[in-house]
Amino acid sequence: MSEGEALRVDVLLHRLCLTKSRSEAKSACDSGAVSVDGKKARASDTVPVGRRVEIRYPSRTLEMELLETPGKSTSKQKAKELYRVIREERVRDEF
Repeated sequence: MSEGEALRVDVLLHRLCLTKSRSEAKSACDSGAVSVDGKKARASDTVPVGRRVEIRYPSRTLEMELLETPGKSTSKQKAKELYRVIREERVRDEF
């Protein structure tokens, strides 16, 4: 894929191995757990290179910048090279 091509949020998260499936990525978007450049993202929103994506998982929050658009069959190792982690915070249980 070229650097200028944008992908849907749900496709992007799955191809970057940040979700287990595209439907999991869609559910995350539907629940408000994903934002692009600080705005809540819908699964159908597109993400071009250079945008910041934040994903709030149950146990952590990950904010990353997309460096390159992933292809259809990207390995987990290669996927990590396609984005830059800006911030990663673990959520601690407070019991």
